[in-house]
Amino acid sequence: MPRVIIGSPLFNHAGDFPEAIESILSQTFTDFALVLVDDCSTDETAAIAREYEALDPRVSYQRNTERLGLIGNSHRAFYAAKERHPDAEYFAWASDHDLWHPRWLEQLVKTLDEHPDVVLTYPLNRRIGVKGEVLKRRPWAFDTFGETSRWVRMRRGIKDMSAGNMVYGLFRIGPLERAGIYRHVLVPDRLLFTELSLYGQFKQVPQVLWFRRWYGNIFSLERQRVSFFPKGKPLYAYFPWWCSHAVSLFWTFTVQGRGLPGVSRAAGALAAVQVFFFAGLLHIWQSLRALRFKILDRLVGLRPYERAVRLRFRAVARRGVVDVTKSRMKKARKARARLGRRVRRLAFELVRRPGLWFIGALRALPVVKNRVIPSLLKDEFDELPAKPHADAMRNEIEPLTKSDAPIVIGPWVGEVGYELLYWIPFLNWAIKEFGLEQRRLIIVSRGGARHWYRHISREYVDVFDLFSLDEYREANELRWDKAGHQKQYRVEKMDRDIADRVKAKLGLEHVELLHPGPMYRLLRFYWFEKAGVGVLKQHTEYKPFERVERSAALKDLPRDYVAVRFYFRPSFPDTPENRQFAADTVRAISRVMPVVLLNTGLRLDDHEDLNVPGMGMGIHHVDRLMTAERNLEVQTEIVSNARAFVGTYGGLAYLATFYGVPSFAFYSSQNELLPSHMDAWWRLSRMMGVPASAIDTRGTDLLRTVLGGVERLDVTRAAVGS
Repeated sequence: MPRVIIGSPLFNHAGDFPEAIESILSQTFTDFALVLVDDCSTDETAAIAREYEALDPRVSYQRNTERLGLIGNSHRAFYAAKERHPDAEYFAWASDHDLWHPRWLEQLVKTLDEHPDVVLTYPLNRRIGVKGEVLKRRPWAFDTFGETSRWVRMRRGIKDMSAGNMVYGLFRIGPLERAGIYRHVLVPDRLLFTELSLYGQFKQVPQVLWFRRWYGNIFSLERQRVSFFPKGKPLYAYFPWWCSHAVSLFWTFTVQGRGLPGVSRAAGALAAVQVFFFAGLLHIWQSLRALRFKILDRLVGLRPYERAVRLRFRAVARRGVVDVTKSRMKKARKARARLGRRVRRLAFELVRRPGLWFIGALRALPVVKNRVIPSLLKDEFDELPAKPHADAMRNEIEPLTKSDAPIVIGPWVGEVGYELLYWIPFLNWAIKEFGLEQRRLIIVSRGGARHWYRHISREYVDVFDLFSLDEYREANELRWDKAGHQKQYRVEKMDRDIADRVKAKLGLEHVELLHPGPMYRLLRFYWFEKAGVGVLKQHTEYKPFERVERSAALKDLPRDYVAVRFYFRPSFPDTPENRQFAADTVRAISRVMPVVLLNTGLRLDDHEDLNVPGMGMGIHHVDRLMTAERNLEVQTEIVSNARAFVGTYGGLAYLATFYGVPSFAFYSSQNELLPSHMDAWWRLSRMMGVPASAIDTRGTDLLRTVLGGVERLDVTRAAVGS
């Protein structure tokens, strides 16, 4: 008997139904049965369903003799599936128009298996349009995992739940049936989750595993009355929905006593009162919010004032009047301190700028320019602005040579591109320059980056061995909020916490810290073109990475392939044109050579994967192997063995170059690129003797035309070298 049963209510979605059922039947977890219940569809739904019933023994189909409506058909789907497979543990509804990631069921089953107090689990999701394009709206997040108080769970659910995003999760069958499936009221999914919250916890899997097809904001109570009650609308359907919910809970728990023994009759009455009060307040707040939007749409000039007032009230509500007042006084003191720093900086600039002007004028003299060792003199002048920071960097690192304590290298929690292109080469130089012993070095990075540091030290600690994914996200967000960016210019609380946990993990009493801050503060002069390339050349040493042998986990990949990863960033923004370009590029390469997509399915930074639903033959997905703890390890192993790398310009393009793999990276917004990074990458490719190209997407059509005009070559075939 299957462990999971899936009930799919069908009604007039024949256009999207084949793609939806294919995504369900392609799940990596295969111990399930799918029951299709057709609510008298008038399109080709029945024919498609019977075809899949004949093709796959896990699929069964039945058609209602009369129209039941959405609530009735959802009931029929549940009980039909349970009747066929009475010993199943878990149940899920599946629509006839959405898409599911292949690991959707695997991850949800794993969550319920590991957490017996969880009655419902569901993933992050992304909205997709009618044609399958991924829409811009960010995933919605909410759960009550770890909360033992049923009243807190219920109130949090009333306030923060998004029932439409939770309904296609995985339920424990017992609590779901006990909660009445869907009761015949308006907004029944909210009532279901409110009642279910009294029986257990909700846990959200922090991965995008469901793509919800979005037809626009079509929610309305009148539409629900028509859809839920096809035989006629009852009088209570015109009452406020929160009143119906409160009455339903009172009848279920207090009158019928169906919550016993877990929920007493008195507790059920209290739950009904709380639902009436809190859900009513929620409805009033939503109505006022809608009214506010209407007013601001008509009176646009009021928006800045409205936003200022709203933020002020939000601060008072969150922190209290006294704390807000203290904060404002503290800000005033900081403003005075900033003014003092600006005055001192201005005084410094009054001296520095004339000095720099004098140096520039001296450089322009013909006798200096043409006869006094011009290249050496130019380099010396170029490095003058960065010299104080070079001296400060040395003063920070030199004390490490006078201690015998272990040295924590990092911790690195910033961007992959900066880590590869600057941090590791900087470490190569610093270790050699200051004679730091390898036995003392402890590398600390994240995501399984150990292979990048093998030539520096074998002692590696991953941040995700010290922090859970949620802890890491929270700490990193606080760090970003405080600094305003990802760069690690200073030692922050998160860095100190990581160092303390490294000490505890390795049983060390004391460690020194070689933090990325000195490197950032020095090389920013090169990045922002305030100093010449000499700053980079004098403080870095580039070395190729040792190729990583393929592990057993990647045995199913082809021998030759192209590694591809497109993701969104400022230089390759989320636009329909870029989505189309990336999808066309992946498909074009797959016609010439197998493609391995490096999407992680994780959300660890501000780089968002490009999901391309509907990809087919010749394209291999490895996101099933991606976890927070080892996603960089998996990507490194794949890139180092690839024939070529193709994708968004950034960190993985640099990684391919270190492994001697040709790299072709794309961007579409040149204004968001720093020329210094591209120059450093070009220098790296020349050192490694491997092609590396950054290409504007707007130039690919011309390139395709030129190559096609010469020998009718395909650009993609030329790129992968076949």
